[in-house]
Amino acid sequence: MAMLTRAIVDHVPPIFGKMTFSEVANNYGGATLKRELKHLDTTARNIADLHLHSQIRKKEALPTITQVDSSNSLDVLLAEIVVLLSD
Repeated sequence: MAMLTRAIVDHVPPIFGKMTFSEVANNYGGATLKRELKHLDTTARNIADLHLHSQIRKKEALPTITQVDSSNSLDVLLAEIVVLLSD
């Protein structure tokens, strides 16, 4: 889930007319939408980076759903994409 969320966040900025997702999160929508997008840009990105960019250790703790669950913010983002692409 963390990798898929990260992939979506990395690939959707052109839909919003931006180069990076940070630009989208900081410049698109009202306060509530910005808050959800910033959550994806910071927390979801950091959790994904933690699991994607660390080397294997002798013992690993698998990510839990609590760690990687960004479903609420991701749902808001996907709904906004549907609205934009429906025009």
